[in-house]
Amino acid sequence: MSSAASGTGPGEVRSDLASLMRVWALAGPLRGRVLRGIAFRFAQSLSLGVAFTAVVWIVTGLADGRAVTWAWIGQVTAVMALSLIGQLAFGYLSARDSWLSSYELAGGLRRSILDRLRRLPMGFHLARHKGDTVTVLTSDMQMLETFLSDALPRIAQAFGLPLVVLVFLVIRDPVIALATVASILLALPIFLWSSRRLAVLGIRRQDRQAEAGARMIEYAQGIAVIRAFNRVAKGEESFRAALMDFRDISVRMVVQLTAPLVGFGLVLMLGVPLVMLVAGVRYLGGEIGQGTFITAMVLVFSAYSPLLALLAVMELTRMADASLTRIDRIMTAERLPEPATPVAPRGFAVRFEDVGFAYVPGKPVLSGVSFEAPERSMTAIVGPSGSGKTTLLNLIPRFWDIDAGRIGIGGADVREIGEEGLNRLVTVVFQDVYLFAGTILDNIAFGRPGATEADVEAAARAARAHDFIAALPDGYRTRVGEGGATLSGGERQRISIARAILKDAPIVLLDEATAAIDPTNELAIQEALARLVADKTLIVVAHKLSTIRAADQILVVDQGRIVERGAHEALLAQGGLYSGLWGQRARAAGWRLGA
Repeated sequence: MSSAASGTGPGEVRSDLASLMRVWALAGPLRGRVLRGIAFRFAQSLSLGVAFTAVVWIVTGLADGRAVTWAWIGQVTAVMALSLIGQLAFGYLSARDSWLSSYELAGGLRRSILDRLRRLPMGFHLARHKGDTVTVLTSDMQMLETFLSDALPRIAQAFGLPLVVLVFLVIRDPVIALATVASILLALPIFLWSSRRLAVLGIRRQDRQAEAGARMIEYAQGIAVIRAFNRVAKGEESFRAALMDFRDISVRMVVQLTAPLVGFGLVLMLGVPLVMLVAGVRYLGGEIGQGTFITAMVLVFSAYSPLLALLAVMELTRMADASLTRIDRIMTAERLPEPATPVAPRGFAVRFEDVGFAYVPGKPVLSGVSFEAPERSMTAIVGPSGSGKTTLLNLIPRFWDIDAGRIGIGGADVREIGEEGLNRLVTVVFQDVYLFAGTILDNIAFGRPGATEADVEAAARAARAHDFIAALPDGYRTRVGEGGATLSGGERQRISIARAILKDAPIVLLDEATAAIDPTNELAIQEALARLVADKTLIVVAHKLSTIRAADQILVVDQGRIVERGAHEALLAQGGLYSGLWGQRARAAGWRLGA
């Protein structure tokens, strides 16, 4: 895995300012609300500073021999009440704007990520763990929400009270104020270095968390296979190893950052004795009065304590930045190029012209493939496993882009038709059927937004699925579970065919559509497919050669090339690869268990 993929590349580490600018860019129209949340939290901190000012006012007044009067008590009480009201009011306003903006931003960003994912080539998804994308949409987004709603306002809050203190000290004695700032300036480089180091470890930690999530999903989805082969211990070992990696990077992050963070706090708090020393020297030298000396003693801790709170915020900030980096891997991934002006095809014939394609550079899967699937015809693709049959099908709807040659529909290059136009033109019935968690009605209606229940039932009847659906306890309202787990393979296949029938696209691609169908239902499914492909351009990949005998043309693929083409009888007469495959089918049909 490359460094970019693994999250350890130096180019992925941003400065604190760059991270804040990235968040600001993502906020978009919510920037005003985010800024208000920060400003209100800063105002809350200033309100607390007003209370400290009132305390200093009292102490220095008493030290200077000021008489306590009802008027003075009233003034101090009013200032303290104003401080309390300000803290409560600004705290509420900050929480409201910060939390609302964080939820809205995260919701919008999730939608943007999902939209981006559907526009990325399939190679991007296959190169990632399932758990990686799930972690981006869950844990990483939650980390970003927490940063926006809590960490970012707390950063503003950390500077409010020290600012009031410094202003007050500047007014009383600029030299003491300068001594107060000195330790802050000395501690700042340690803070920045620690933050950048934490950024590197944070990205690795988030990646390890995603790896652990992937192992957990793999373990849960494969539990039936794990139990069937008595590999429970092995499955747990893989998951445990991922968790240990996550634990180790988390511990390493704490260990490596302990020293610099303690160093930051130590250098920062050295300002306390420094200020006391400077104030004492100046007081004994007669350069400041008793009131100023007491002011410095009272306020010195309040200048540094809020800044120490930045240590806790820094970890959350860098974890959020690591999450942003992982989000950016999706948002900046190269998507399939879209035409500026989509071209409308003239007809629905599919044509391959000297097409070449490789999943991995230098290892071609298809080479020099040329053929035409005429409009309203059936083209079947057969060949040995791994010969490139499914790849041919996947290139038509642009799940990947070809490396050489051209694929056209109705005379227009598929790359010039545009995503939306191509989706309307092509329906794919996959070999591995996936149903979404929901009802059967929802899954069939997925083929056409806005379809009525009558439309769904008509499609199900055409797919020979209505009878088994009607026999279920809740009929079309029956929930199928994640991936259609509550249905058999044949039932899932028929629902997917009903979904394709409802879409009614002019080009239909079938990838082993009858692979999960039992012999009893195979005739019914063949009739359903006949209705699906009536007056359409049909391209089908099949291992069951009996299902494609009536194809207008059969393409025989071997090692990424078309080695034979023609009708069924003509190919049998040639005595080539197709004839050999047919012979193997005939021998397999007579195979029995036992001698």
